[in-house]
Amino acid sequence: MFGLYLLGMYVAAFWILTQPMGGRSRQWWVEVDTDLPKRTYYFGPYESKDEASHNTNGYIKDLEKKGAKNIRIKIQEGSQPSQLTASDES
Repeated sequence: MFGLYLLGMYVAAFWILTQPMGGRSRQWWVEVDTDLPKRTYYFGPYESKDEASHNTNGYIKDLEKKGAKNIRIKIQEGSQPSQLTASDES
């Protein structure tokens, strides 16, 4: 009986140690760069790269309607950016 108890403790400890830190899963962000205006936008977080990718067309269409030029998309994994919109223009 004691052996079964030790096995249960081992399995519980293993499970706890293999969980992501902070209980959070990976976060995916869509980074959108434009040349006119010179800006970088971040959209997210998303739970998967596929989910982030699925939403990019809406961002592109919205920015095109607002007159943005040379729109580039990058999907990346990481923590939340310090700013969700950054401008290189003064």
